[in-house]
Amino acid sequence: MARKVVTLYIDDTSIRLLITDGKNITERAHSPLEPGLVEGGVVAKEEEVAARIVQLLKDRQVRTKKVNIGLSGLHSLTLVIDLPQLPENMLAEAVMREASKVLPVPLEQLYLTWKAIPAPERKIRIFVIAIPRNTADALLKTLRKAELTPYMMDIKSLALARMVNEPTAIVLDVQPTEYDIVIIGDGMPQPIRTIPISPDERLSWQKKLPMITDDLTRTMEFYDSRNPDNPLVPSIPIYVSGELADEPEICQSLSDRLGRSVTRLSLPVSYPLGSYPSRYTVNLGLALKQLASRSKTASLVADMDVLPPAYQPKSFSIARVLALTAAAVAVAVIVSQITFIGSNAAGIESLDNQLETINEIVEQNQQRQLEERQVLSQVQISQGTFTTALETLNTQRNDFNVCLEVATSCLTDEVTLSSISHDGDTLMIEIQSQSESGVLQYARNLKASGIFSEVSIVNMKKLLDGGMMFRLTLGIEE
Repeated sequence: MARKVVTLYIDDTSIRLLITDGKNITERAHSPLEPGLVEGGVVAKEEEVAARIVQLLKDRQVRTKKVNIGLSGLHSLTLVIDLPQLPENMLAEAVMREASKVLPVPLEQLYLTWKAIPAPERKIRIFVIAIPRNTADALLKTLRKAELTPYMMDIKSLALARMVNEPTAIVLDVQPTEYDIVIIGDGMPQPIRTIPISPDERLSWQKKLPMITDDLTRTMEFYDSRNPDNPLVPSIPIYVSGELADEPEICQSLSDRLGRSVTRLSLPVSYPLGSYPSRYTVNLGLALKQLASRSKTASLVADMDVLPPAYQPKSFSIARVLALTAAAVAVAVIVSQITFIGSNAAGIESLDNQLETINEIVEQNQQRQLEERQVLSQVQISQGTFTTALETLNTQRNDFNVCLEVATSCLTDEVTLSSISHDGDTLMIEIQSQSESGVLQYARNLKASGIFSEVSIVNMKKLLDGGMMFRLTLGIEE
């Protein structure tokens, strides 16, 4: 049975509305926004943007109040966390603890959504999405002022990943103020990058294409360095959407530069011939959350919903209704029994039946107490398991701190540290230097420290000031 889905995506330049009925697009429209209403993906003037949404829906005669909403990935973060095996009731706390260590922003400023994904034996692997509270709150408050109810919410990059029904793929979406790069490996959209474009620059394709090509190349090289057993072979195409999807000559130029085929995203919906809805690709990804075909997607995290719990629709609890019904029935039974006893004081048999019922209740209470003691014992065992896991995490953190100290102490006068990050047993460092000799000496210092099992220079890039940017990966000894 077809199901109508209303989606909205708001960026710095426009509000985009798309309505699907099953696999058919029934309505699409956009309303341009003046500069300053939305800045960097964050709604700056909620009242004015809400009024624009109301007018757009009114012009298109849309009466539905429930919508799927998209959020720019510009300020959002995704990461993968590996944890030791833990009881399910302790997993949430462990995820929050580990996320607080690696995220560059305090958890109090973020909404976190996470999901367990396939992991190596004796490990738990968690995919985490972190969105800024101020960005999400501003958008969701704007919807409320427009008298709309958010049903589901997604970040732009995951909505794009949902459009690809392949376990490994490269997606590039180009918009007037930003472009998104999503690499999907084994069904996991990671890494994800959103790069802003200043609206004041209004770059031509001649200037934008080299910048996009460079960022896309670095992102693919990073993925290959992290996945040597599953690299992005040349036969894997680049799927494009947004402005780039309407520029076949630019797509061919990008294909020539990278040695890969570049093709428009294939859309799992019907639309009029010759009217490819490139502007509404994100909206289609949002609609796929509810379309029946979404179960065929290759993405492991396609069903994640980042709508914060405080904004989620109140669910109807059948269990609560059944409980209230059972309570009403029980009260009715008790009242009828009291009436029967009052009118039949001589009914000894009735009293015997009540005594038997009381004995059953006592036995049930005793059984419940026994079960509670068993649960308490299990909790104590689980507490010991969790304590051991925390000790393991603390040890890993201390080891990483030692690696950071060695990496900075090995710097020479010719080398400047630009950035440092880590993932599991790998440290990733970016440095600047005027000469290769200084970098080679730094690499030798690192190797001589005895802390790292492997020191590799994986990338080099010339800078505008004549210097060079180097990227190193360091394997951490057990």
